[in-house]
Amino acid sequence: MAQMIKIRCNGPQHHVNEVDLDKLLQPTPLVRSPGRSRAQSSDIPERLVRPCKLCTEGRVVISREIIEDHLRS
Repeated sequence: MAQMIKIRCNGPQHHVNEVDLDKLLQPTPLVRSPGRSRAQSSDIPERLVRPCKLCTEGRVVISREIIEDHLRS
């Protein structure tokens, strides 16, 4: 089941965007890296920025703290 969180964009109308954490935190395969079985806190980027789905001016800023709080609950 997808883990969805709702975050407002920073545009003038502050639209609410639903973000799928499973897609957002999907690992990127590397050819020469040893595999890890479990995601670690250091694997989560400090900040992710995505365009707003409802307007062209706004950006959805997702910080590491927001993701960690959601994963803990």
